[in-house]
Amino acid sequence: MKRVLIITYYWPPSAGSGVQRWLKFSKYLPSNGWQPIIYTPSNPDFSTKDLTLLQDIPKEVELLQSEIWEPYSFYKKLGKGSAKKNINNGLLESNSKKSTLKSFISNFSKWVRGNVFIPDPKVFWVKKSVKYLETYLQDNPVDVIVSTGPPHSMHLIGLALKRRTNLPWIADFRDPWSKLDLLDDYNISARSRKKYEVLEKAVLENSNFCLTVSYNWAKMFKELGAKSVEVITNGYDYDDIPVAPKASKAHNKFIISHFGLLNHLRNPGVFWRALEAACSENKELVNLLEIHIGGTVDKAVIEELNKLDIVSQKHTMHGYITHTEVLEWYNKSSLLLLLTFNSEIGKGNIPGKLFEYLAMHKPIIAFGHKDGDVADIFQEVGNGNCFEYELENLIPVKEAILAAFERRNMTDKNHAVEKYNRENLTKRLVTLLDKLGS
Repeated sequence: MKRVLIITYYWPPSAGSGVQRWLKFSKYLPSNGWQPIIYTPSNPDFSTKDLTLLQDIPKEVELLQSEIWEPYSFYKKLGKGSAKKNINNGLLESNSKKSTLKSFISNFSKWVRGNVFIPDPKVFWVKKSVKYLETYLQDNPVDVIVSTGPPHSMHLIGLALKRRTNLPWIADFRDPWSKLDLLDDYNISARSRKKYEVLEKAVLENSNFCLTVSYNWAKMFKELGAKSVEVITNGYDYDDIPVAPKASKAHNKFIISHFGLLNHLRNPGVFWRALEAACSENKELVNLLEIHIGGTVDKAVIEELNKLDIVSQKHTMHGYITHTEVLEWYNKSSLLLLLTFNSEIGKGNIPGKLFEYLAMHKPIIAFGHKDGDVADIFQEVGNGNCFEYELENLIPVKEAILAAFERRNMTDKNHAVEKYNRENLTKRLVTLLDKLGS
């Protein structure tokens, strides 16, 4: 069996979207002739755990770990932990009513994150990891190295190993690097931005190829200097969806759900207003409506929901729940809400949950670019409507909500979603690995 070293910060019991991609690849690699060698921190700093994900780790996985030091004690001293937590979760405070002192602390924390910890706070693990893995590889050879980011410090480990061993190396980008929207909120100086760009360019030019999750981002990385770019999207795992989706009439409710990060870059104000308008027109909808929101949610989103007369009475906030529980809510739902970055880079943003939505064969209302990758997927497999975030779309969004309500007991299966099955996606990865490791 050939061996692939996978350098990743996120690994079970870490929860969230960052862990899913390479956990699922690792699950199906052994049956395709590749043994995953996972290198990950022994003491990572993450706020949520999901022990149910441990069952997806195949027995063939070899786990390598070393301790990491992360500078979050700095954030804790500044903001009693809240600054660190928000930056880690992709939230940046936008409440204009906070005190001047808190505002200064928040802005200074973000400045430090963007201008000192380049490319990210995991950078202090790079030198130690390179030394550890170089020693390991002397007696335990592998055929291919993979680094996956964010955090993009993982790519710096891969870059150093490539230069020292000349082994084939894949740099996998689940998100952009120098073009990431959130960097604009870190008050980055021109000098700091140049550092991001230089590091990114070195990774793109020295990796055998760049792997990413969408076609718009593939084009972007090619323009930024990647020698070769391949696209393997995220997907869904049949093992996570063991039973057919339940009909909505089984619970006699019209459930709208969204679980995951809901920050200021993807706040669907037009959706909440359109839903309020739909409720004003259809009293049966009001009686059956339930809105379920879970995960990390920006305060501004909650404030906006609470300003609406009907919608404010219909939503339930769940906080963090396990991936298994999330899928159960998808299964119960009548309409699934999908949110991409409301920015230019959002054209390539395909939230991983989209593929699990598609596997449920439920109606989807998405917000993002009409010429983005999500809209293209809907053109291919159906099941969804994609709108831009502007309020001028209120009427068509309202009509889409009412149409989903009228079809709430119907399920339209589309076999075109099979291409996004994790087993099929892993076969595509194996084709790339075989080319490099031959």
